[in-house]
Amino acid sequence: MNSRKKWQGFTLLEVLVAFVVLAALGTVLFRALGTALNSIDTADSWGRAVEVAQNQLARASMEQPLKAGTTNGKDGDVQWQIVIEPYAPPPELGESLGVMNLETLHMMKIYRLVATVTFPGMSGNERAFSLSTTKVTMDSTR
Repeated sequence: MNSRKKWQGFTLLEVLVAFVVLAALGTVLFRALGTALNSIDTADSWGRAVEVAQNQLARASMEQPLKAGTTNGKDGDVQWQIVIEPYAPPPELGESLGVMNLETLHMMKIYRLVATVTFPGMSGNERAFSLSTTKVTMDSTR
C-alpha cells in the first residue's frame, strides 16, 4: 500500500484569489446599480418638471381673454413661471399664408406663452428649461 494520501480540495491561495475576484465583481455590479438608480431618479425629476410646464402652459392658454403678464408658482419641488407677451409675427408670415387678407390678420391678437421651470438636480445643482407656444385670439375691440 501506498503511504501517501491524495489530498483533495482547494489551497488557501486559490480560495483567496476567488474571494478577490468575487469582491471586484461585486464592486462593479454595485456601482452599475447605483448609476442606474441615479439615472432613474434624474429621468423622474425631468419628467415631473416637463409635466408641470405643460400643465401650466395649457392652463394659461385657456384663460380668456389672454393678458400680457407674468405668473409664478410652485408645485412640489418644481418652481414655475409663465410669461405671456404679445407676439408680432414677421411680415413675410402674412404673405406666406396667402389665404388671409390683411384685415383678418389685423383682427387677430397673437400671444407668446413661455413656461420656465426650475427644479433640483443631482448634487444640489438646480436645473431649468423653458417651453413656449403661441396662442391666437380674435381682437374684439376692432
